[in-house]
Amino acid sequence: MATQNFQESKKIARQSFEAFEKKDYNLLEKVTDANKYRLHFPGQPTPLTYEDSVKLNKEYNTAFPDTKVTVENQIAEGDFVVTRVTFEGTHKGEFQGISPSNKKLKVSGLSMQKIENGKITEEWSEFDALGMMQQIGAVPETLSHESVKS
Repeated sequence: MATQNFQESKKIARQSFEAFEKKDYNLLEKVTDANKYRLHFPGQPTPLTYEDSVKLNKEYNTAFPDTKVTVENQIAEGDFVVTRVTFEGTHKGEFQGISPSNKKLKVSGLSMQKIENGKITEEWSEFDALGMMQQIGAVPETLSHESVKS
């Protein structure tokens, strides 16, 4: 890492999750290189631009306005920071055509962010999308732990 240390890189990554939680798009812009940024996100056939990722953030913030993001762990190596997070919120707004259920959800996720010259330039995100859809009632529950044991 030419221009920042690992602790600084972890801080930049944490700030991106803080920006999402607080709907602080000025902070998001501060920690992201909008010209280079690409987001690899589940269900998206091609990487999203910075502008598209902001639209996606706003969609989630509207559907889950009380979102809380907890950073569980972080690992930094080279130009990358991997962050394990937990997202919690209540489905209070329309989400991808799904009417609000007012159900609470809690899902985990992983994000790997490339940080160059103090800015996030690329990100790969994965999260428990199926669990999220089950918790808001959009997808039926699958096998329970009990049925797996039998």
